Amino acid sequence: MKNPLSPNERRGRAIALAVLPCLLIFLKTVRTDAALGWFPFPTSCGAVTGLPCIFCGTTRAVHLLLNGDFAGALYFNWLAFPLVAGAVGLFILFGTEILLGRRWLGRMPSILFTRRSFSACALALLALWSLQVYLAVSQHKSELLNPSGLLYSLVVK
Repeated sequence: MKNPLSPNERRGRAIALAVLPCLLIFLKTVRTDAALGWFPFPTSCGAVTGLPCIFCGTTRAVHLLLNGDFAGALYFNWLAFPLVAGAVGLFILFGTEILLGRRWLGRMPSILFTRRSFSACALALLALWSLQVYLAVSQHKSELLNPSGLLYSLVVK
């Protein structure tokens, strides 16, 4: 058998298969506006800077997406769609690997951090952040913008 799963890998995938649906069910059932009271951070980076970060609104978007409100999920953060698709893909991959007893992907690729790869990652994050800010400002998403933030007056006229 090629690429057999070790007992530790099997255990890790089994834990992931147990935790992932619980997390998605939790995100589906908990009202995100009520969850703000127990969140450990008093303010988000969007509240401080005035502009949304890359993941601002993702929890609300995943909640809406899991409840079938696709337009609402797209309004709050479009990254909820690839996030949920990735979670479902991992669930299917890990379930298949446990059933067949072998790794599908072989050895996981490792990322070599060089100046070029770090710069590419930084530029990709800057592009994603710029897109999030553009979408929030152009669609007047008051839930994600803070007029008293530091950067708000520089970007929004």
